[in-house]
Amino acid sequence: MRSFRVLLGLVPGIAAVAPAQQAPTPVPALAYDVPFFPGTSYDPAIPTPEDILGFAPGQRAAFPHEIEQALLAWDQASPRVSVFEYARSHEGRALYYVIITSPANLARIDSIKAGLARLADPRGLSDADAEALITGLPGTAWLAYSIHGDETSGSDASLAVMYHLAAAQGDPVESLLDDLVVLIDPMMNPDGRNRFLQQIAEHRGTQPNVDNQSLLHGGYWPWGRTNHYGFDLNRDWILGVHPETRGRIREASQWHPLLFVDAHEMGSQNTYLFSPPRDPPNPHVPASRDKWGDLFAREQSAAFDRYGWAYYTGEWNEGWYPGYSDVWGTFRGAVGILYEQAGWAEDGVRRADGSVHSYREAVHHQAVSSLANLMTLQANVPELRRDVLEERRMAVSADGPYARRTFAVLPTSNRSRLQDFVALMSLQGFELHHATEAFSASGTDQLGQPFSGRQIPEGTLLIANRQPEGHQLATMLEFDTRMTPGYLERERTAILRDGFGTIYDVTAWNLTMMFGLEAVTLATGLPGAAAPGAPARSGEAAVSPTAIAWAVDGRDDASVSVAARLMERGVHVRVAQRDFELQGVAMPRGSVVILTNDNRTFDGDLAAAVAAAVNEAGVSASSLATGLGEGELPDLGGGHFDLLQAPQIAIVSREGMNVYDFGSIWYVLDHRVGIRHSHIDGGGLGNTDLRRYNTIVLPGRWQGPWPQSSLDALERWVEEGGTLIAIGNSAAQLAGEDSELSQVRLLRDVLEDLDGYEDQVLREWMALEKVMPDSATVWSHAAQGGSGPPWTQAEGLDRPGADQLKRLDRWQRMFMPAGAMVAGRTDREQWLTVGVDPWLPVLYNTSRVLMAGSGVQT
Repeated sequence: MRSFRVLLGLVPGIAAVAPAQQAPTPVPALAYDVPFFPGTSYDPAIPTPEDILGFAPGQRAAFPHEIEQALLAWDQASPRVSVFEYARSHEGRALYYVIITSPANLARIDSIKAGLARLADPRGLSDADAEALITGLPGTAWLAYSIHGDETSGSDASLAVMYHLAAAQGDPVESLLDDLVVLIDPMMNPDGRNRFLQQIAEHRGTQPNVDNQSLLHGGYWPWGRTNHYGFDLNRDWILGVHPETRGRIREASQWHPLLFVDAHEMGSQNTYLFSPPRDPPNPHVPASRDKWGDLFAREQSAAFDRYGWAYYTGEWNEGWYPGYSDVWGTFRGAVGILYEQAGWAEDGVRRADGSVHSYREAVHHQAVSSLANLMTLQANVPELRRDVLEERRMAVSADGPYARRTFAVLPTSNRSRLQDFVALMSLQGFELHHATEAFSASGTDQLGQPFSGRQIPEGTLLIANRQPEGHQLATMLEFDTRMTPGYLERERTAILRDGFGTIYDVTAWNLTMMFGLEAVTLATGLPGAAAPGAPARSGEAAVSPTAIAWAVDGRDDASVSVAARLMERGVHVRVAQRDFELQGVAMPRGSVVILTNDNRTFDGDLAAAVAAAVNEAGVSASSLATGLGEGELPDLGGGHFDLLQAPQIAIVSREGMNVYDFGSIWYVLDHRVGIRHSHIDGGGLGNTDLRRYNTIVLPGRWQGPWPQSSLDALERWVEEGGTLIAIGNSAAQLAGEDSELSQVRLLRDVLEDLDGYEDQVLREWMALEKVMPDSATVWSHAAQGGSGPPWTQAEGLDRPGADQLKRLDRWQRMFMPAGAMVAGRTDREQWLTVGVDPWLPVLYNTSRVLMAGSGVQT
């Protein structure tokens, strides 16, 4: 040890006389020189990746601009290649997909797309015409790589695959491209990839490093998995929030691919996983996918066996949630295939068995998988296409499983939310109708309650499940998609045996509930009173410059944006705490009101500022000429219109924060509300001047509890009037037993003192249910028995002791679902429930239960 210390002490002196750079110590296993596609000759007129970039695929990870440079070069050089930009990321980077096929197919590409569209909608398509299309059209494959920016090998494999298909001479590639149109999305998340590779570059030295725990392999917060706003784009396919997703949905939908590949990476000590997935099976996956999934897996495994590579299928990979790339493709008619290559980033990784695996080998695995899948598709295009046609015929059949089901979204005053929902449905290619008059129907509501003879109002949005994309529509909008009894039995057994189950993602996602829109499922096809298209949006009201006040309907989400953006302009804004009606204009509580009397010192044209804000938000404002409320309803000058304080918002960032939570809050403030805010470092809250902000948001944390110094700083700030919003496990920590910041507590911490919490629940419940004694009892002259406190009539008076309750709590927490939609009742007179319906759909995916005692508003 002493000699080692002496050596360390000598290092600075050594540096003064040694060469500027020592040659790397060789790691022989990193010299992976196996050819990707052996025995292939290439057209010398097509530049190689090395010609364009100066390095071969897999030598290192290519930056987004380098991938762009390569595919644009091949677009110019190869008669088989055509490149299309389909979107721009939040950071302005281009996203492309590349068409690679024979020159003859490229020359008729528009007619191929038209034929694919005709085949995708079998209504009115004769058997003879269908067969002609089946045999006359090339197969289509969509190969998508690296939707997670720190899973780099897929995009580098796409370079090898694109060059091979663009330049290889003779069979088998030329015959492959005669039979297929290959569509390659080489880089699904350029912002995340660029961020990750920059982090890697910051930690790159002269010596190869095969320790997967080194920052050279992992990077640092916020890492590179997500896009600019911390969103996992592999969960966005049914939500369509981000430009990367919206662009690729538009393009992929036009090609109706028969194969949809989604190339990922997983833990570095793993091997290679590919589809088919394990249970639970989504009931709306077309029936033939099991057969085809098994065939593709057998032939992909044979390709790996030729190299002696290790692999597996299923195990942890699930296809229940329809928002993954490959699963989205599966519902639309493709054989969806997931790749999960072990993450051997940068140089390579030493595995637990002592073997070293190079990054170039990881890229080779992805490239071989891609070509193997393409060859399987080439050999089976007609048969696969006949199965897809039969599934689509079933989806549109009058006798099919979706024939007597229509999803109905009821009219709402929240026009912005409905407009966003309609835009998403249109993006997904679903056929929309609306009710031109009221009609009576039977069905089921979102709480699972059946009804008959219910009046469905005029203007209802109607989405018949009987349509070509019926499989995908069903899984996106069905209220309660159910797992098989056999799977539930296996899941429960796993929980009892191991303490945890197999599901690792959300198990519920119904989109009408996620949007907070009231909807019902009708047990019928489209009614006679249905017309194509979404219900028309009413015209916008002009902002009158002579009004004494303007009001924006608080039921519309965009009213929040109007209020915030006006306050940023220096306009004073109020919010109504009660419903009101002025000169025949009825508005709900939560509506935004701008009074000229509040803004006499406003420097500018007040009416023009209001008009600009409502136009930016896409809503209308009612112009008011009087402040006198109708009847007993409030007047504008009274105490029911609270003056708002201009927001000065900070989101706590970095320092172990949950990237997803942070990013979604950032996105909402940036894009949905559209107001300025700051990001502050959670590691230094004690040294930050928090007085600049009146609202601080704490996203959930991934790493460790909040430092006490930060909690102390926040406590002082709250005592001085700040509003603190805590989410997820940050909220759980603030609700801890010793918390000074909140009176909310975790259920597990108050099991010894439940009486006070039960009293509060009973009070709120009785108020919501409007529990009243009989009026004769109220006005009688005699005292009545049986009118004691509610807990004397409640069941379960013999509550178990604290130890038993703790044991029960531990038991029940094992069975908490990975994600469930629950119905939260709301207090219609509580300010927190402004803009919310009587019950609120909540996506619940944690075992934490918060308890609110006296003095806590919920």
